[in-house]
Amino acid sequence: MASKDGILTRETLNLILLIDNSYSMNGNRISQVNQCIPVLKDNLIGVANDEGVDLKVRIIAFSDKAVWKVGTVERGEDINSVVWTDLDVVGETATAAAIREANKSLKKAYLGAHALRPVVVLITDGNCTDDHADYLAAIDEMKTRLSGSSGKEKVMRVAIGVEGFNRAELVEFASEGFIMDEKQPLVFPVDEPETLGKVINWVTVTSIMSSITDAGGENLPVFDEDDWVN
Repeated sequence: MASKDGILTRETLNLILLIDNSYSMNGNRISQVNQCIPVLKDNLIGVANDEGVDLKVRIIAFSDKAVWKVGTVERGEDINSVVWTDLDVVGETATAAAIREANKSLKKAYLGAHALRPVVVLITDGNCTDDHADYLAAIDEMKTRLSGSSGKEKVMRVAIGVEGFNRAELVEFASEGFIMDEKQPLVFPVDEPETLGKVINWVTVTSIMSSITDAGGENLPVFDEDDWVN
C-alpha cells in the first residue's frame, strides 16, 4: 500500500489480456482459454486480497479486428466483477490492432493515481496478419507509454505462444526478464495445447506478483523454473 500524509492507500494494478481468437485457435485451444479465465479470476482475487491491491482487468480479443470483452479504454473491471463470455473463433490475426487498443488505455488518468507497473499478456498461436511495420509501430508505442522524461519502459509485456506461433514476432513484443535464471524475452511456449490454460494461469499470476513486489518498476521480472508447468 502507498502512504500519503500518513494515510494508507491501496495501490492499483492493471492487467490487460490480449487473446487471439482467430480461426487457428479452433478446438481445444479456444476451449482451454474459455475454461481458464474463470479459474484465473479466482486465483487473481486471492492474490489481490492477500497483497492488498485493487486489481483492474481489461481483456481484448482479436481476430479480424480487436474487440473489448472486459473493461473499456477508460476503465478496467474490478477483478471481483469480471464476467466472462466464451469466445468463438473467426477470421485472421489482427495483433497490431489489439496492441493499439491496449495502448489507448495506458494513460495515468485511466490506470489510477497509485498504479503499479501495468501488465500486458499476449496469447496467440499465429502470425500477425496486420502489416509488420504497423505491428512494430504499435509495440514501440506501448514501450514508450508512461515512460515520461525518464525514457524507461513502464509496461511489462509478456507473450504466450501456442504450438505453431511465430517466435520472432513474440520476441519483438516481449519485455526482458529472467526465465530459469536466464535473462531473455518473456516468451512462454506451449507445445501441447492441453496445457494452455495452466500456462496462462501461471504466467499471469507470476507477472502480477512481479509487479506487486517491484513497486518501483525498476527490476526485471523473475519466473522461477520450480513453478514452471509446461
